[in-house]
Amino acid sequence: MMRSIMLVVGMDFDLFMERYGYKLLFLLFGLVLAGILSVLGLAVYSMLKLFGYVGAIVLVMYMTYAFLVQRRVLDASAEAHGKYFYDPKQGKRP
Repeated sequence: MMRSIMLVVGMDFDLFMERYGYKLLFLLFGLVLAGILSVLGLAVYSMLKLFGYVGAIVLVMYMTYAFLVQRRVLDASAEAHGKYFYDPKQGKRP
């Protein structure tokens, strides 16, 4: 244990990041992913506890709708608004 502490203390930042950077980055992304999944799991559990299986099924269906359908609807809406409000001839002389 003491030897590993001495090795970490004796190296500069570049060597430290070269040696441990990918491990720290992997740990950070893992924690973020675990946090997201735990929040979704907690939401399903709370709906299951409050409303039974019907509430959990409704919540899962809403999440599926939000991830699959709602994004496409918002993208189409943004594209339509962009075509309607954007004038490509603005600022150009006729």
